[in-house]
Amino acid sequence: MTRIITIASGLDGVGKTHLALNVALELVRKGRLAGLYHDEGGRLAVPQLLRLSRRQSQDGKLDTGGVICRGYQGVDLLSSRLPLSHWHGQSAIELAPIVAGHEACTDYDDLLIDTSGFSPRAVVACCLQSSLVMLVVTPEQRSHAEAFALLKILQLNGFDKRVTLVINKVREPIRVQEIHTRLAEQARAWLGYEVRLLGSVANDKHVVSAQGLRQAFTSIFPDAAAAAQVVKLAEALDGDAGAGCERDPVGLPDFWRALAAAIHRPVHLAGNTDLEDTDEDAALARPEQQAGSPSGPPPSTVLRFEGPLDKFDNVMESFSAVMHYLADDMHAFHTRLTTLYDSTDEAGKWTVVDADALEITLAVILKALKHSVSHQEQVCIQVEENPVDGQDKDWLKRGRYIKYAFLVPGDGETIDLIRRELGRIPGLRHSKGEEEECICEAVSAARDACLSVINTPQGQIRVHYWHQPETDKGLSGDAPAKDLAQGKPADHHPAHKLLH
Repeated sequence: MTRIITIASGLDGVGKTHLALNVALELVRKGRLAGLYHDEGGRLAVPQLLRLSRRQSQDGKLDTGGVICRGYQGVDLLSSRLPLSHWHGQSAIELAPIVAGHEACTDYDDLLIDTSGFSPRAVVACCLQSSLVMLVVTPEQRSHAEAFALLKILQLNGFDKRVTLVINKVREPIRVQEIHTRLAEQARAWLGYEVRLLGSVANDKHVVSAQGLRQAFTSIFPDAAAAAQVVKLAEALDGDAGAGCERDPVGLPDFWRALAAAIHRPVHLAGNTDLEDTDEDAALARPEQQAGSPSGPPPSTVLRFEGPLDKFDNVMESFSAVMHYLADDMHAFHTRLTTLYDSTDEAGKWTVVDADALEITLAVILKALKHSVSHQEQVCIQVEENPVDGQDKDWLKRGRYIKYAFLVPGDGETIDLIRRELGRIPGLRHSKGEEEECICEAVSAARDACLSVINTPQGQIRVHYWHQPETDKGLSGDAPAKDLAQGKPADHHPAHKLLH
């Protein structure tokens, strides 16, 4: 009987592959038989980390059926010739030889599954069929939010297994308990899950050095801080004490058959929607670069097209004009905010809320965020151009708008500061979103600008500012609004939801 442990996260680049490999090695050193399943096509796949040899089967042939097996210091490294992320596109008959090949590998006490490079469907299927999910985060706030989002999706799909937390790349040990407490409280309050802390691993230079040598860091730097902490992770898993997971083993043949069936089932998302195959294909076709890779994080996106290829020429024709249009507005917007940022210490209580009042409030909020958010934290800024049809009298009037979105981490003190600033705006509207986020929204009297601040249960702050740019820069401000979902942008919060 085998214990299945899935190593997952909501965000790439948190170190799942390093952790999976080194934990598997430590389990082997404790006398357990361990296998590690991975995807050969991942952005930082196991073969890229290690110098590997292929293990020959008893009849002298390499591999078995649809399974690739390599060995490394006593750990079997398994992968499918057809990546797991593509299994949902195959029929049961087509998958039968691959599943049969995996069923032949039954001599493990533990099988760890590294979900790096997996499609969302494959990640969910593996978590649902595992005995234990090891959720990996880093001190970066965004990884906490994405981890919570993954747990939410698992809940929507009937997940009832055990979850343990590993905090990787830790620079300040004092933050470990704080991060766990916050995430555990959110998971308990909103999802009903108990997330126990398995352990933490330091941000250790030896990990990078070992990667350069194509070896596991616990093997060539056993005295490193990260290696000692991985030993503790393996001890917790080996004895179950402190990990919060009793034995819940399954047979490997049963696991692979159940996984092949689960990967064909619908994946339920928030909002009573299901993951579509087109979403899956898009995710596979546009993988994000791994955080910390030499090429750096992906650039910010201001334009995006998804649709039939026969419309691509029309998109390309307007691409240049739209880019100039956005660039002109961004430059003017930045100039105004910089002036306000440098000159405005405190806004008064507004009696007439116009676009200028909202923009000054935005400048004060951004100034507060700059002083309160750690320089180590990552923020996200996005610029979009959106049409509005003007039919909703409580929303923006008809026309085309630029929306600036700022996503930042926020603690209680920062949120209180922003609330005080927003309190100066008369008629500020409060509501609750579908995911229990707190929303504050103010629309100018002329309905030509809107400022909204959204505080999520995961501790993120989203600041959105809508405004009408100058209409002589390339696109008409009174151009017909097209392709609107229910007459308004998807992130507008309808008046009937507002709690006054």
